[in-house]
Amino acid sequence: MRVGISNLVMLMKKRIPLQLTILILLLTGIIVYALSAVFFTKLDNVVHGDLYRYGLQFDYEWAGQYWTYSRLIIGNLTIAIIATGISMAFFQIKARTRQTDLTRFVNCLFLVVGIITTGLAAFFFNRLDYLIHNDLYVYGLQFSYEWALQYWAYAKLILGLFGLGTAALIISIALILLSSHARVTQLSLRVHALLKIDPAKLICFLLFSVGGIALAFSLSNASSTLAFIGLGLVFWGAILFTARPRKYIEENLLDMTTLPLLANLEKMLRELGYSGKGVYLPPKYLKDSESSLVFIQSKAEKTLPKPNEVDAQVVKSGNQGGMFLTPSGAPLSKLFEDKLGTSFLRKDLNYLQEKLPKLLIEDLEIAEDLDVKTENDTVKINITNHIFNEICQETRKLQKTHECIGCTLCSAIACALAKATGKAIAINKEEQSQDGKTTRIQYQILEP
Repeated sequence: MRVGISNLVMLMKKRIPLQLTILILLLTGIIVYALSAVFFTKLDNVVHGDLYRYGLQFDYEWAGQYWTYSRLIIGNLTIAIIATGISMAFFQIKARTRQTDLTRFVNCLFLVVGIITTGLAAFFFNRLDYLIHNDLYVYGLQFSYEWALQYWAYAKLILGLFGLGTAALIISIALILLSSHARVTQLSLRVHALLKIDPAKLICFLLFSVGGIALAFSLSNASSTLAFIGLGLVFWGAILFTARPRKYIEENLLDMTTLPLLANLEKMLRELGYSGKGVYLPPKYLKDSESSLVFIQSKAEKTLPKPNEVDAQVVKSGNQGGMFLTPSGAPLSKLFEDKLGTSFLRKDLNYLQEKLPKLLIEDLEIAEDLDVKTENDTVKINITNHIFNEICQETRKLQKTHECIGCTLCSAIACALAKATGKAIAINKEEQSQDGKTTRIQYQILEP
């Protein structure tokens, strides 16, 4: 008899990880702001170098005002770079954990500071530009296309980079908010059902639309600044379209669909009077080596069934009697393989020990921390703040199910160990720390 819990696959119908995209956007913002500062120094060299050859007379009256605007521009750009850098560092540190509302708020707050300071830098740059194209003519400056074309080129580059950097930060905020796992209220569900609007698609559409309009105006007005802004918006719109999130489900929905199946299994084991533990069978025992089976003994024995008995799906020989079940963690274990792009059949225990922490922490964001230790025929795993915590707590209340199969996450790792080691696996112990944050699991590798 086989009992499968395919609902677990639903949990991992999760969004494409956006950490790399967000980090690239933030790094782009920093680079763009740094380039803006570099081009501003080039523009400053034109003002304080070339313009004196065209009749400009130095005077502290205009120079003091010019230097004030210059310091304000550089200062605001520096603040924007620092704020974006702090947000990037904070985001990267928190990338190994599940993002909370507080961490998202802090990230977005720093990015908003960067956007505001960029706007202030653009404002003061416009004031400086007005000073150069108006006040300096009073001090003897003679207009010439030789210096004006060079000045305009730097000015347009600076303003274009301001726009590109701002777009990068705005899109970063959008991606951070879109990656939120916050629970959706009934009102928002109704509005979403009514409008049937995908937020990611809406943002892509707006970026493409605004970028296209900016490009159209740049052609009609011969404005390279609008061209830079338009190209930037279209470019980031394309990135967002390729990295937009997929649908996800809330954790409590997984609990409600999984726990009744485990409760039915508990009832069945009690009615049959089974007292033995579950043993996860190695691939060589299975007709389909890619599948997973757990053998539950009717009595407390460690004798494994024969391969032909596995094919028969039931063992009826006295104290060695038992039954075979598809473990609850089988779909999740299969997801591990899909995410790693390989089958555990082709790997060993060292590979699993190396890849499992990164897989569960970074790739699938199942846990905040994971530690794997092996001692002879024992594998000890400590998992901190995993998303299956509530299911595991409820499974512990189902004594027979907990002893035979373990919780969902324990079962998935046992399936992976059975494939990687090629040997039978038993869950010796599974307990939770006093603070309720860490799950400690001890597996035993059995010789077939």
